[in-house]
Formats: sequence, C-alpha cells, structure tokens
Amino acid sequence: MKKPRVVVAGQVPPPYGGQNIMIQKAVAQFAAEPDCESIHLPFYFTPDFRDARQAGAGKLRELARVIARLFRIRARGPIDLLLYPVGGPQTVPLIRDLLLLPWMLLCARKVVLHFHAAGIADRCESRRGDLLSRVLPAIYGKAAAAVVMTNFNRRDPEFCGIKEILVRPHKIPDEIDAALVVRDSAGARKHLLYVGHLHPDKGTEALLHAFAAVRKEHRGATLELVGECLPPWNRKVVESLIERLDLGSAVTLRGVLTGREKWAAFGRADLFVFPTVAPYESFGLVLVEAMMWRLPIIASEWRGNQDVLTPKAGGISFPPEPLERELTNALRIAFERANEWQEWGQTNRALYEVRYREQVGDLWLAEALFAAIPLK
Repeated sequence: MKKPRVVVAGQVPPPYGGQNIMIQKAVAQFAAEPDCESIHLPFYFTPDFRDARQAGAGKLRELARVIARLFRIRARGPIDLLLYPVGGPQTVPLIRDLLLLPWMLLCARKVVLHFHAAGIADRCESRRGDLLSRVLPAIYGKAAAAVVMTNFNRRDPEFCGIKEILVRPHKIPDEIDAALVVRDSAGARKHLLYVGHLHPDKGTEALLHAFAAVRKEHRGATLELVGECLPPWNRKVVESLIERLDLGSAVTLRGVLTGREKWAAFGRADLFVFPTVAPYESFGLVLVEAMMWRLPIIASEWRGNQDVLTPKAGGISFPPEPLERELTNALRIAFERANEWQEWGQTNRALYEVRYREQVGDLWLAEALFAAIPLK
C-alpha cells in the first residue's frame, strides 16, 4: 500500500522562538518516520521578530505563496494528514489563520492543529462581538484533533469544540556539557540568567527593576539577558532602562545565542529566572533547558509554567500580580536560601530526565499522532 502523505506546515528557525523550534522538531520527526511520506510546507511570514504580529504587504504576498505551495503539494497526491501551527491570540496571527486554515481543511483529509501559543479562548471570550471571535472557533473546530503541550492549554481546543486533544510535552535531547559549567552557587558570586524574548509581557522590565532592588543588598550579583526584543521594544529601550537603573556593570545583553554559545550561558549561570506574564505563554521551553542544566528556577505562576515545572521542581514560584513586587520578593527569598540552589538544581535535572529527555530515535510526537489518528 502507498504510504500516507503527511504535511507539516510552519516556519522553522530563523528566527529562533519556541514555535519555530517546535515546527523544526516536527518536520524532523515525520521525516524520520518510516511509515509515511513527509513534506514540509514552509512559512516565511516573519523573517525576524521585528516583524512579529505586524501586518504588511509582504505578509499578504507570503499568504498567496503558502496557498500556492499547498496546491502544488496537493496536485502531486492526496494529503492524508496536515499538521498546522495555530498562530496565537494576537490579531495578525488570527487573521492569518482565518485566511489560511480553510484552504488547509479543503486540501487535506485530516488537519491537526498544534496550539503552541496559548490564549485564544481568553481572547475570544473577552471580545465576543468581533468577527474573529465569532468565526475562528468554528473554523478551528473542524480540525480532526489538536496537540497541546500542557494540560493548561487544553482550554483553547476545548473552547473551539475539538474533541481529540493530545497533551505532549516538548522533549529535547540531553546537551549538557560539564566542560561549560563554571558556576559556584555556594560562593559570593551569583549570576542570574534569563533566556527568551525581551518585552514587558515576558517580564523583562519587571526583572530589571527587581534585580536593581535586590542588587543593593547583593552587590556581587549579575544578570545575563539572552534573546531579542519584541516590538515595540528594541535594544535601545532595554539599554536605556539598564542605564536609568544604574545596572550597566551588572547586566549583560547577549542578543540571540545558539548552539554552544547558548549552552555556555546556561553553564555559567547560578539561577534561572523566567518571570513571564505573556498572554500567549503555554510551554516555556527554556524552563526545560534550565532543568537540563541543573539550574534552580524562579518562575511566575503563570499559565502553563506550573505544568512544566510540576509541584516538585526545585526553586521558587511566585504570583504574577503585582509582577515587580512579587518577583523582587522571590529573588530576595532565593538569595536567602542560596545554600539550597545546588539541591534545587539536582531536583530539576531529575525532573528533566524523567519527563523531558528525548532519546535517540524517539518520535514522540509523530508516533502519538499516528496512534490517535490512524491514517490507513
């Protein structure tokens, strides 16, 4: 019998972000699956994150190109399964889904939605009167199934009426390198690390204010920010805030790091901080990376964070409101308990090994989809 044809739609890095990395992972998994023919339907809507969530003529042209690519794939044979990445709760990604998804449903026997970004249910419930909130849930609801990465994010496909929901946490291969670990959690030096987009929704502004307050009591503390800014923030905005807070000698802006450079940042950190309050937050992949590197973690009790960390994680979770005050308190408590950081890090490493470690040849997403949605 002819192998079923599976299409994985979406944008792979660059730029680097959780959804793009996840799409890259899905493309690789289905390509390695021997029981199907795998095809990637690429998107190029966001050349870099300065264009994220913004409309423009270039995105309209890319919309037409994506539809043309889809038709070419369909012309070469039937599409048995299409994995489609839902854009998220912002207006521009929702419009993209409104204009693209009907064509995907038309061309494929079965469409599975991958809800990487959260917040669609909240957005639609808060704006019941607008066109997107009325129409899009009905379109999403025509999908055969949905994939989410935390139990928290079941709420989006459930809101859209999708019955078959697969909860599959993201897994990553073990890339810890002892040669890159240079931390000394028991000493006077305390080096904090944040990895992700830089934006008030991701907690960057609150983190800098909280760090400035705590550093008055712990002068040797330093903070490293790894990632790029999301509009309307840019590097000048961040640098200006660092200067106003008199943190120039204590904060390092690294920009985007990949590969060994990124892992070196985890290796030299003593404590990982993830203060996100982003409305689209669902699965903080960087939390898993911090666990892999045996780091203690301070994280907001926000959306899927608690599902990723579990109640057993080593570190401190704090309420997200008011963000700056609660984050400052969490940092102060963490510094008072610095003698526990190494133990917290070991606890997190054990959680990673049990829940998130990807073994060689582990097709955890592809095999789960085929088990839930037989194509033969």
